[in-house]
Amino acid sequence: MPKHYKEMMDEIINKIDEDAPANAAGSGNVAGIGVGPDGEPGVNSIKAMKRKKENEKEQEKISKKIGNLVKENKDNNNIILKQILDTIDKVELKIDEKNGIENKIEVIEEKEYKTFREKFNA
Repeated sequence: MPKHYKEMMDEIINKIDEDAPANAAGSGNVAGIGVGPDGEPGVNSIKAMKRKKENEKEQEKISKKIGNLVKENKDNNNIILKQILDTIDKVELKIDEKNGIENKIEVIEEKEYKTFREKFNA
């Protein structure tokens, strides 16, 4: 016969209670764990601040170095890209020459429009 939900929850709670440790670690009863005379040693605040400042300086150095590398990489990519575009333009010009297409640009100037009054001084 299947167990009811309440019975299952009671069994789970009983198992958890049985598996609980005999003494809590935070109370200082276990040497080397928690607070108290036998607990973990404290951290010197002055040393902690020095270490934090050193880590910040190192982080700044690393971030500057990475930033410079990224900037150099972009510059190199731009130069390579410009060379590729120039080469493509040269190839297109050669293809146009072989096919007999002329690349001349003609500029057509627009005539200045004069109104009736301006033409006949009316």
